[in-house]
Amino acid sequence: MISMLFIFSNCGKDETNDITGFVAEIPLITESNSTGLQSINVKVNGNLVNDISASYKFLEGTARFTDDLISTTGEVTLKAGTPTASVPIEIVGDSFFELTESFVLVMEFEGKSYPINIEIKDDDELGNIQESEDGFTTPVAYPSMQLVWNDEFGDASLNTSVWTHELGNGCNVGICGWGNNELESYTSDPSNIKLENGFLKITAQNNAGSYTSARIKTQSKKNFQYGRIDVRAKLPKGKGIWPAIWMLGENITSVNWPTCGEIDIMELVGHRAATSHGTVHFSNDGYKSSTGSTTLLDGDFSDKFHVFSLVWDRSTITWYVDNKSFKTFNSTTATFEKPFFFLFNVAVGGNWPGSPDASTVFPQEMQVDYVRVFK
Repeated sequence: MISMLFIFSNCGKDETNDITGFVAEIPLITESNSTGLQSINVKVNGNLVNDISASYKFLEGTARFTDDLISTTGEVTLKAGTPTASVPIEIVGDSFFELTESFVLVMEFEGKSYPINIEIKDDDELGNIQESEDGFTTPVAYPSMQLVWNDEFGDASLNTSVWTHELGNGCNVGICGWGNNELESYTSDPSNIKLENGFLKITAQNNAGSYTSARIKTQSKKNFQYGRIDVRAKLPKGKGIWPAIWMLGENITSVNWPTCGEIDIMELVGHRAATSHGTVHFSNDGYKSSTGSTTLLDGDFSDKFHVFSLVWDRSTITWYVDNKSFKTFNSTTATFEKPFFFLFNVAVGGNWPGSPDASTVFPQEMQVDYVRVFK
């Protein structure tokens, strides 16, 4: 009799849902040149034995409301046995080629919120950003943009009609070290800078404690305002090593720094060789700066080539590494409404990375495959 009661008791017990969250089956949607309604398939994590209703909303990421997507809220039903629902989203299309952007879909159920990161890729982009054994690469043309200037570094020597060598230890009015207490002296010697096999190679050397490297710029020869910039490079590493791919306002000779503005497309301090930084420096009622960074999941930036990109328009500057955005600066100052020129260098020592130590291996080399500017 006791065993019979046990059986009947269990047969009458209600099964309940065991939900731990929500995921997007494919967390990627595409943007075309026209606005369109798309859908995101959301699946329950856990065991769904009874139908449920869940609400949803969207949050901005690098993708912005009105410009990239329409802010909406709603509710979906997920049914037992088929625990997937379709969440509608209106993507705003345009004819301007953009790298990957992102926003957040937030599912809400029983008082809890479950955020899901969603990426938007341009239709034209899907086949353009490629990865090979030696790293990432980008195309020489985009359907919605025009290549206005590039240097593929395929000549025998640096094109001096575009590039100028900066030399020495930066001494100016008694201040040396290029304003950052750096230790290197820049040269144009082939041991520090050369073109070889289609690459620009900037090499930092240690000559018995006397450091040499190279720094080049396009000032007064090539300057740019707005557009997209791609620089494909493999970076050095080690304590005290400081490579940079950056820009300064062409008006620096008349207004000085930081009033001229500075845009750092890529900076890396060698003892944190897996992290790339993007920064702006400017003056707006005093010195101001804004910075962001991104870190590789595997390896570091010395292992293979990566593409460091900047998308710059009248209101925003956005930084990307290998087609992934990691920072957007909303510019409200006239500083960034003027032409800027390029600088490439590898510094040794300085306020940020500190000095090399016994762990630092020399020589250290930055290789640049190309720089391309699109509008």
